[in-house]
Amino acid sequence: MADPMVQRNWRVLIADDDPAICTLIDTVLRKGPYEMMTCNDAESALVAVDRDGPFDIIICDFMLPGISGIDLIERLRASDNTRGTPILMISGHTNYAMDGRAKNAGANLFLNKPFTISQLRTAVNQLLSSSSRLDAFSGSPAANR
Repeated sequence: MADPMVQRNWRVLIADDDPAICTLIDTVLRKGPYEMMTCNDAESALVAVDRDGPFDIIICDFMLPGISGIDLIERLRASDNTRGTPILMISGHTNYAMDGRAKNAGANLFLNKPFTISQLRTAVNQLLSSSSRLDAFSGSPAANR
């Protein structure tokens, strides 16, 4: 059986208001089988999900202008279209309470800024690998893309 991580480009949505972080994530992941879309706030991310989805993974900042990253995750988890989409939350203002809030809202993983390239790749690959195994067993549309 072929490795699902190599078969296709994974669609990644990044929601972060820091252009340097967006550029870093985009640059690191573009070297792999990823297709990126970047939004600088949660409202734009919600529009992108509706207009351009589905995405295989969503990476979002905790602190976003307007709707917070926590609110974004809660809205994504409330939607049938994104309920099972892996979400990686990132934040530079980290403490255990924020990590707990992110996970309670539905984030699959929480990554502290500054993070290393290796930490980012590992987190993304872990989420996509887990997601593709679940999709293959559940028969969800993501397994058939």
